[in-house]
Amino acid sequence: MFVAVTQDGIEVGEPDDCRSLDVRAAAGDMAAVDAALRAGGLGRWDGGAEADLDLADLRRRAQTGAISDSWPARWDAMVGYARGKGWLSADGTTVRAHVVAL
Repeated sequence: MFVAVTQDGIEVGEPDDCRSLDVRAAAGDMAAVDAALRAGGLGRWDGGAEADLDLADLRRRAQTGAISDSWPARWDAMVGYARGKGWLSADGTTVRAHVVAL
């Protein structure tokens, strides 16, 4: 799963893939990542290697895409894995995701 930052805003790509999570933007659009995440209500980026994404909103957006019947269990496993790695916020509402320049 990934969050794509485009000139039109943000969208969740490959929502059925719960084995990875990152934020992607064209190299020339990296300056727009934080503004796009905030405007879309999906999270924030401080310019570092990772962005903070709102889990509830990410889940809602992912569920509107093409997902299989096993998706809810795989989503829960992904969140559990992130928790085990320390990638969830203390209150469990956000997850850290790598930011990738394409």
